[in-house]
Amino acid sequence: MNQTATVIDELIAGGSNFAASLGINRIAGELYLLLFFSPRALSLDEMTQRLKVSKGHVSTNIRALERWQAVRKVWVKGSRKDYYEANPDTLRIIFRQLRQGLSQRFETLEKIMARAKTEISSLPGEGEAKSNDEFVYCRQRLEKIETMYKTISALLDKSEIFL
Repeated sequence: MNQTATVIDELIAGGSNFAASLGINRIAGELYLLLFFSPRALSLDEMTQRLKVSKGHVSTNIRALERWQAVRKVWVKGSRKDYYEANPDTLRIIFRQLRQGLSQRFETLEKIMARAKTEISSLPGEGEAKSNDEFVYCRQRLEKIETMYKTISALLDKSEIFL
């Protein structure tokens, strides 16, 4: 293996660890980086051989990368195989994935928050239950989380401008 290939292998390994830290499948990270550093489109067979993983893993993760618009299928003259190349706009890809992941998590949080607010509001009257310290503290914390949620949601919406 030549020195450039060794450096690229190190970049792929390090980059796939970074991808995994973002919640992205390690093999998807390796595939993206392999294509990113490849001067030409690669077939599934070439990616399988280079990364030493099963064709099933490559195929599954390439489809995920296509959905994320991180790679695209290209036609190679004289071949009937599927070839792929990387979308070089890594910032857009990372932001899109982070935004999507956070949006999904916030949807879950929003449902939990709505249910908690309903349950707290349905507690008995204005008497002792709603004036105790625990109730007031819980209500304040719910409001704090709601404010954080709205702030982050607004930032995510604004990030669309940059992408």
